Amino acid sequence: MRQLTRLMIVDDELHDIGFMMQFFEEALSECSFETFASAEQALARLNFENEGGDNPALAEDPDIIILDLELGAMNGFDFLKALRKDETLRQIPVVVISGADTKQAIDKAYEAGANAMFRKPSALQDYRAMIGAIVDYWKKTARHAA
Repeated sequence: MRQLTRLMIVDDELHDIGFMMQFFEEALSECSFETFASAEQALARLNFENEGGDNPALAEDPDIIILDLELGAMNGFDFLKALRKDETLRQIPVVVISGADTKQAIDKAYEAGANAMFRKPSALQDYRAMIGAIVDYWKKTARHAA
């Protein structure tokens, strides 16, 4: 089983990125991050098109992508569709975190290729619980080729 050590976060809200990084660092002994405020930048990085995020580039593709749906010109749904069409990237697990939690949004996220979806928390303690649930799930069930 591959360890959860390389995370990509795609979210246009800097405070949300900060909360997620803080709680992932609490839950994981070693982890590194790449963060992007736009889906276009994240896809460019995954395709090695020299787009830099807000942190040093990961040495390899991320173990998991944490994705907000409500982004700029390219939204999370479009990011998921593009990622799943790419032979070399489609296996990367994507956890969607969004304020949109209607049945329609949830169905659309899974249809586009999300592996899981969480409602974006409004309180810090809820962020900690959500990140804990993601890490616990990964440790118990995720299987990937090394």
